[in-house]
Amino acid sequence: MDFVHESERKIPVVAHPDILVIGAGPAGIGAAVAAARNGARVLLVERYGFLGGNLTVAMVNPMFTFHDIEGRQVIRGIAGELVDRLVELTASPGHVRDLTFDNASMTPFDPEGMKYTLFQMVCEAGVELLLHTWVVDVVVTGSTIQSVIIENKSGRQAIQPGIVIDCSADGDAAARAGAPFTKGREGDGMMQPVTLFFRIADVDDQRLRVWMKANRDLLKDSPTDEEIDSSDVLAFLGLQSLVVKAMERGEFPASAAPRILLYQLPRKGQVAVNTTRLQGIDGTNADDLTRAEVLTREQAWQIHRFLKANIGGFEESYILDTGIQVGVRETRHIVGDYTLTEDDVLSGRRFSDGIACGTFAIDIHPPDGQQQIYTGSGKAVYEIPYRCCTPVGFDNLLVAGRCISATHAAFGSARVMATSMAIGQGAGTAAALAVRAGQITRQVSIQAVRTTLLEQGQYLLDDRAEEIRDDDLKLQKGESSGAAASHYNPFADKQ
Repeated sequence: MDFVHESERKIPVVAHPDILVIGAGPAGIGAAVAAARNGARVLLVERYGFLGGNLTVAMVNPMFTFHDIEGRQVIRGIAGELVDRLVELTASPGHVRDLTFDNASMTPFDPEGMKYTLFQMVCEAGVELLLHTWVVDVVVTGSTIQSVIIENKSGRQAIQPGIVIDCSADGDAAARAGAPFTKGREGDGMMQPVTLFFRIADVDDQRLRVWMKANRDLLKDSPTDEEIDSSDVLAFLGLQSLVVKAMERGEFPASAAPRILLYQLPRKGQVAVNTTRLQGIDGTNADDLTRAEVLTREQAWQIHRFLKANIGGFEESYILDTGIQVGVRETRHIVGDYTLTEDDVLSGRRFSDGIACGTFAIDIHPPDGQQQIYTGSGKAVYEIPYRCCTPVGFDNLLVAGRCISATHAAFGSARVMATSMAIGQGAGTAAALAVRAGQITRQVSIQAVRTTLLEQGQYLLDDRAEEIRDDDLKLQKGESSGAAASHYNPFADKQ
């Protein structure tokens, strides 16, 4: 390999924040807002020109999942406030019943309303923003990050923070600092596939409802007329038999998911489609990402042609837009002081240092093959411990979001956006309290962190947490079959 030698140069230091948050996805929003509201000087660095990460960049929709199967809201705090503000803006219907997976609730939203609302929340909290900026290197002395090197249109610059919270999803800063990490599935390192979300407009919602009733046997759990009619927001999962036949005829992309999954959006006639899929992609490799961007957009057009030909209501529809970037489900898991396991998730484990709750299923899109692992949501509510956010060997570095310390299976639950925002709020709160007390990240009083989170509206598995329940969101289904969606549950005997 040939090399180019760069000349030594001085890099100007442009900021000395108490806390530097890297990445403005769900976890980064939760971390930055929480840290600022708790008195820290916060700088939030983001590579795009707007906030939201997978919420807006990849247009992943809806948010999952705020409620357990009894209708208890177990993710609140900043994520809950975000939903309330979106509802007020008419950019979301709020929490509604889900007809697809075994979730008590789903939370659809308009991505443009999301961008606007996130800017409002971050600016109101007093967070300083630096957009269009990449983190390119980290300077470490011993166990302390001294400087984070960034690049943008202004050139190469340095930031010297008190604490760094890496919410980059891929753990980019932590990895560059030398934090240990794993990738993907234990044993072979294979990662969940990527998906390009896309939006379709001019769908005839009423004709779609009629078609669903007439073809209910093609859909997961054969929803009844009452379930379809009472759903304010339609969700659609199934058609495996039709898709497989279309694949055999060359009329459906062979590498895509062998089923159709789509969600109605707040704007009339719009749906979000979660069906493109590409395996064998490493989201930390630029060549792989380039290939994914090209191939998944080709898949989107093929899938739309299938929808127009096979599903009532799509006859006059068109692709409105595709995600700005392909959605990456899994890359690095930074090794922390504790690693969340599948048993923690399935047993609903409490932790003395729990900083957020999760209740989504173990949902693993297949790194190879076609069958998707899905355990069913909300059967247990578990906590994510602070130690999953403290990388081994560092005193002023935290991680939050999908790069936390978790096994491949446990990550299949904790990776979703509502949970990621809750983890971010926990990490941001802990960082702010550490700054206030002049402590390193491991010295912070976890009891003070938990108390602060509860006082600021978050839910934890704690007797002091007020119960908020919505009986309309109580899961009505019993045990369901995933056959129409190519799902199976290898953990059934552990639940």
